[in-house]
Amino acid sequence: MQPGKVPPDILSNIIFKHLGHSDPDVILGPGLGQDASVLKVGQKVIIAATDPITGSIEDLGWLVVHVNANDIATFGVAPRWFLASLMLPVGCTEEQIEHIVDQVHKAASSLDIAVVGGHSEITPGIDRPIAAGFMLGVAEDGQFVTSSGAKPGDAIVLTKCAAPEGTAILASEGREKLTALLGQRIVDQAISLRNRISVVKDGLAAFRTGHVTAMHDPTEGGVSNGLHEICDASGVGFRIDVAAIKTDESTSRICETLAIDPMELISSGCMILTCKSSNSEDVIRAIEKEGIEAAVIGETTSDPSVRETYNGSRIQRPATDALWAALERVKRL
Repeated sequence: MQPGKVPPDILSNIIFKHLGHSDPDVILGPGLGQDASVLKVGQKVIIAATDPITGSIEDLGWLVVHVNANDIATFGVAPRWFLASLMLPVGCTEEQIEHIVDQVHKAASSLDIAVVGGHSEITPGIDRPIAAGFMLGVAEDGQFVTSSGAKPGDAIVLTKCAAPEGTAILASEGREKLTALLGQRIVDQAISLRNRISVVKDGLAAFRTGHVTAMHDPTEGGVSNGLHEICDASGVGFRIDVAAIKTDESTSRICETLAIDPMELISSGCMILTCKSSNSEDVIRAIEKEGIEAAVIGETTSDPSVRETYNGSRIQRPATDALWAALERVKRL
């Protein structure tokens, strides 16, 4: 198999069939397109998510907090408690460890998240540090939204732009070579997108309107895969206007240089959400009040097999994230 997420058919046919004891307090467990699980505890629910960072070294600690916080925010719930497992290569220095945990501290502090535990080890057999995060949020029972509530005819809204995370990773990891090719301004602009990785404000603002039917964080496979995943979860299809999807100038330049599609590049930092078409302007206004741009990019359909643009071009599900090929091409520049 290729790097990145395990393919959906293996998730469904193998992984999801081996889930241990059946517990009635698991309101939402693993499923295609689901960002987190929902666990009932008394009159409240715990939203629980886990995600690793494997493609970045420079921003490892920063990203592992934000990508896990984003998964909680897609439920309209604020992330609260974080645990991290750090796997470090032999020869890792104290300075490198401090760099990672300082980023964790700063990212968590920026979102009022407490780091409550984890694990760290020197791990033989790896050549770069890897971090796996585990995030928790808490809400009143019923006061959340999932990725599986989209209805046919809903508007599809995208916040910010395509591929902020992937752009920042590529610029950070290939800083010297990309600066020589594209100039300092483009690389600095790309790296600055790391400051837009969080979708906590996006998700909470949208949820407070009461109009959102589904939300999803498009990570690996980018916006293209995110659209497939939210429709997998909801049992609907989609038609989109690709021209309505914004792309930062630095993203366009870097993706053109590395011959990759920004629609298929890891996209933490933007949020895909659905709502009734009649409510889309209310939702967009609420998000824009947080200083975050948002736009309608399409609509859901009743036929789950419809996954296309308005002109009928099929939006393919990426076999893997464009990041992996791009990182290899950066090395060869």
